[in-house]
Amino acid sequence: MQAVPINKHIPFVPSSIALGIVASMVSVPQQAGAQALEEIIVTARRRVQDVQDIPMAITAFDEKALREGMVRGFEDYVRDLTSVTFGTSGPGASTIAFRGAVSQPSGFDTISSSTLYLDEIPITRDGQNPDVRLYDVERLEALSGPQPTLYGAGSQSGTLKIVTNKPNTEETDGWVMAEAGTIMSEGDPSYNVSGALNLVAIPDTLAIRLVGFYEEEGGYIDNVLGTTSVFSPENGDRDNADKVEDDINDWVAKGARVFVRWTPNENWIIDAGVAYQSSELGAGFDYNPAFGDLNTVKFKDEKRDDEWYNLSLTIQGDLGFADLTIAGGTHNRKIDYDLDSTAYMTAYKVNGLDLAEYYTGIREFLDYDTCAVTYGCYLFVNYNDFGADPTAQISLDQEVTSFAQEIRLVSKDTGDNKFNWLVGAFYEDTDNEWDYLSFVDDLAANGGGGSIFTYYGVEPTNDWFDQGFRADKTYNGLAGNSLNGQLQNVETIAVFAEGSYRLTEDITLTAGGRWFETDRSVAENSLFVGNVFDNFDVVETTEDFSPRLNVTWTPTDDSLIYATYSEGVRVGGQNGGVTQNPASIQLGAPQFFGPDKLKNHEIGAKATWMDGRLLTNLTAFVMDWEDYQIQVDLPVAGSTTVNAGNASIDGAEGNIAFAFAEGWELSAAATYLDARIDDDIILNNGVIVAGEKGDPLPVVPEWKVAASLQYGTELPWSGLTGVARFDYNYVDESVNGTNASVSLFGASTSSPQVQPSYDVGSLYFSVESVNGWSAWIGVDNLWDERAITFISPRFSDDRVFTLRPREISVGWRMDF
Repeated sequence: MQAVPINKHIPFVPSSIALGIVASMVSVPQQAGAQALEEIIVTARRRVQDVQDIPMAITAFDEKALREGMVRGFEDYVRDLTSVTFGTSGPGASTIAFRGAVSQPSGFDTISSSTLYLDEIPITRDGQNPDVRLYDVERLEALSGPQPTLYGAGSQSGTLKIVTNKPNTEETDGWVMAEAGTIMSEGDPSYNVSGALNLVAIPDTLAIRLVGFYEEEGGYIDNVLGTTSVFSPENGDRDNADKVEDDINDWVAKGARVFVRWTPNENWIIDAGVAYQSSELGAGFDYNPAFGDLNTVKFKDEKRDDEWYNLSLTIQGDLGFADLTIAGGTHNRKIDYDLDSTAYMTAYKVNGLDLAEYYTGIREFLDYDTCAVTYGCYLFVNYNDFGADPTAQISLDQEVTSFAQEIRLVSKDTGDNKFNWLVGAFYEDTDNEWDYLSFVDDLAANGGGGSIFTYYGVEPTNDWFDQGFRADKTYNGLAGNSLNGQLQNVETIAVFAEGSYRLTEDITLTAGGRWFETDRSVAENSLFVGNVFDNFDVVETTEDFSPRLNVTWTPTDDSLIYATYSEGVRVGGQNGGVTQNPASIQLGAPQFFGPDKLKNHEIGAKATWMDGRLLTNLTAFVMDWEDYQIQVDLPVAGSTTVNAGNASIDGAEGNIAFAFAEGWELSAAATYLDARIDDDIILNNGVIVAGEKGDPLPVVPEWKVAASLQYGTELPWSGLTGVARFDYNYVDESVNGTNASVSLFGASTSSPQVQPSYDVGSLYFSVESVNGWSAWIGVDNLWDERAITFISPRFSDDRVFTLRPREISVGWRMDF
């Protein structure tokens, strides 16, 4: 939707677009009747401002832009946020990072470098960020770089905020919408229905806004016939004939919001509301190109149920000298998924055999004492190889509950005062509980412990179940063959402030920072090590201060130049699996991992030209990432978070928008990133080299480009206007992990894989009537690009995730 014409090794197609943009700017004279671009108003700095007046890199889409871009959720808008990099395994399971600050594109409950807000409530969950459906949304805001002074939750690499429409106390109105689509090559149809109703109960005083939606996306991935030998020749030939099915990855999402606004007088606004969303996935969103286009081979049924709600209360008051905001609420989320893990178990099996052979010279599993210290072999020592063709399923139940409260006081900016300020306080308390089970067929028949939870001959105690870990799942009549569980609590208090002083009419100096203290405690039980871990009273505390300094020069009313230094911190914690296992400590596994810090230096410029018809924004930055965290797999300890070393991220981002003729608008955005590790990643007292200096950070494309061309005009028929729009997106190649992050999931011989570059386009045509109705037709993924958005290392079978195939959709909306 927005971008920038920067050129440095930019690929062929985006270069053509960039050259076309420049040529248009140079050769197209000012056209009579060309209108100024619409202002985009945001509240990113806790004041109502035009995005062009804010000295920071912000991308913002209003409700109209989201509708015209056919944006419904994460997969749609992440294409146009060129500063955002991500890893994803399907709806509701994404890692979001800004400016390439990502070390772990997928992991087990890692800590996010970015913050996701829904209105005033942070709902971040690294690797499992909710896919908020964007119905009746006022605005989407993306703030690049560390944000220590504007948001209580803070953020290390950036903040993504979704702002919903609130009740209007002046008039009753609403809208209804219906949309249907079909995948043009193969796959099931899709449709959605939604609507909103704004009811004025007491004019200018009390109103209620009701929003609801139901959305169904048809599947497009086929589970085809195969045998376990496709994962390893040592696996045998058990087949999946009873699971063969077309279009298995269907997805249903539904939700509702109810907000009440009370304005007792002209100085106060009180909003209370609840937002609810649930989704059901029929299967994973992955396929394996080796089995054919959009084909997979799976032996077990899959599902993912994801349900969450927010309860919120926001009080805004005009105190005369300042604006007061008190905002808080509760976020609750439950996730329940089942995944076919046959390839996963195969990787462990092959890896274990490799290492058994390495340590003993014999390619078979031996006794516990021999295998206990070998990577991967531990999983199978009691399984006696559990048959020649293992099939398996993994299951996870998770519940996250958090409470957040933020208080802000913002001075009045009259335009005449030289000094403006903001102060705030923040509190958040999050509980996270998850249980992980692994079911392996034929385990009991091959002497692997049978129907009770046993590992190394140790059975769980009643105390273990009293901690809250559930054991209510069964598979083929047997309880889970192996089990992990964790209880986690994270409590944060923070204060933040920012002051701006106008040194001259043109130069403003801003300084501020965020002090915070986070207590993180973990209780974990893992039958991988065979005892109960209960040290929930052991608390790891991170205390730090993150500064932000900015100087802004406004040489004219329509331009500004700024320089910023800011820092973002990600909290540390403890590795529960290590703390409970002395053997892993002896092998060098760390009990605790420390915080990591991102130091950001940036300069930028914004300008409005040609009576508001041309906007240009550009930011260049240099960032140092100190002691960055990464999750790795260590002998005996298993999944362990460590401070791997330092990384450097240099780049630029920007956007341009140009109304070059009557009815015509051209916009483009681009981000260039050079993100690499500075040090070798050496683990376990030098035994493991998991990364080399100069290796790229994962899922970080060098270039990411988005562009659109739109034309709007009155149609020959009375009262009708039409819009035609073309969108283009390009994502450069990247790698799916570092050696360290890949080894967490894959075999010891696995290495990072290149995710190829891709480009996609879409077309959109709409008609709007003065009577309040509109209709449209759109084609997404125009040339049916099989874009690989992520190659998952977790299951070691080269499975990939992709965008939806080419899809044509039609829709209708009525405003009343």
